[in-house]
Amino acid sequence: MRILVVCGAGASSTFVAQRVRRAAHERGLDYSAFAGTELSLPIDLDAADVVLVGPHLAHALDRIERDAAFRGTTVVLLPSDIFQDLDGTRTLALVRDAVGGSGGNLPAAGGTAPLVTALDEHAAGDDAGGRRHATSDREDLDMPPTTRTVRIGSSHGLHARPAKLFAAAAKDAGIPITIAKDAGSPVNAASILGVISLGIEQGDYVTLTADGDGAEEVLDVLAELLATDHDAEG
Repeated sequence: MRILVVCGAGASSTFVAQRVRRAAHERGLDYSAFAGTELSLPIDLDAADVVLVGPHLAHALDRIERDAAFRGTTVVLLPSDIFQDLDGTRTLALVRDAVGGSGGNLPAAGGTAPLVTALDEHAAGDDAGGRRHATSDREDLDMPPTTRTVRIGSSHGLHARPAKLFAAAAKDAGIPITIAKDAGSPVNAASILGVISLGIEQGDYVTLTADGDGAEEVLDVLAELLATDHDAEG
């Protein structure tokens, strides 16, 4: 099954696609997931079986559903808190529920417990939830934060537009992320004012630090954002 994720804001669609793809892989499902944009949607629809529409694009849902219906593609509007689904299991359950078959009762990895049941138990505070186990495992291992050093690509540095794109992507990542210039003090990467206050120019090196599930994937996306010359694009 091919899943297209279109969230329409920053790098959020990439995060959702990575997480649902990983969740499917962990359960032995032959699913692929890729991120698209509202602009590329007419073309991307031809390659998708399911389209996950982010809450930012709720206003365009009717149009997307019409275009998808012509191609026989299922459309799912994601809830506003979907970016908190750090392990992708909730998003995967929405996909499975939308396409029928298991009705969302997807077996958990290596077991027979339905995914929906596991999610319900997690929401109720039961330790049987798969996501809680994943979090607990990480805490038990006391894994250090992940860091990445990146050279800034935008011609005018991290001024308003690229800083806004970066801060929005950091916020959508759903895990704590900081950014520091050279050896300076780090600031919250999700704060546009904090990012701008660093006075980062083209060619400067910054250090990103992320702590949480999927930190490597998150930093891959953010590093690409920072290395891109967004001034040349505009």
